Amino acid sequence: MVLGIVFLLLLFADQVSKAVAYAIPLREVTIIPGLLQLNYLPGLNTGMAWGWLKDWDFAQPFLIIVTCVALIVMLVVLLKLQRHKRFLRYSLVVIMAGAAGNLVDRIVDGGVRDFIDISVGDISFLNFNCNVADVAVTVGAVMLILALLFVDRDSLVRSLLHNRREKAEVLDAAAKLEDSTAVPDNDIGSSQTRAAEEGAAALEREARAKEENDERGG
Repeated sequence: MVLGIVFLLLLFADQVSKAVAYAIPLREVTIIPGLLQLNYLPGLNTGMAWGWLKDWDFAQPFLIIVTCVALIVMLVVLLKLQRHKRFLRYSLVVIMAGAAGNLVDRIVDGGVRDFIDISVGDISFLNFNCNVADVAVTVGAVMLILALLFVDRDSLVRSLLHNRREKAEVLDAAAKLEDSTAVPDNDIGSSQTRAAEEGAAALEREARAKEENDERGG
């Protein structure tokens, strides 16, 4: 329910902002001097970011098909994700909302309406035009990377740290068992010692096997 509301709000914000920017139209409204301004751009972006594919005759049908397929794939993944992976799920919803916003433009207008100018010095790659949908896709992509690497409980970095900590705990327990049975006093003590040593050896084997599995998985 909440994910659906987030999706609709972002889609609504994208479409309304485009409509307002083109209805006024906005002319070089500076938000951050030398970096960010709102500016009505006559015409439509019929390509991708930085105008890629804009001169290709089949750019629109191609991009519409690719976007639809991507949205379907992300929806399937979203529905299959476990509920505790909240950050990952929200990142997918944000990306989907941005993709859907530009998809509406391509279907209805035959191109995307851009009105946000970003300029970072003389670096051509960092000078481009975009819209709220593009911003949503970018933010969602960053969230997705963070979720996969750091945020979720089974993220890459957190899994590695957890496995190392678990291995250290097993080895520490094995070492304590060995120390506690180092000097047997009688036959009973000898039996207990052997049992403890076997337990310690089993713990060490388990730790080594886990380490080997982690290395194969990496």
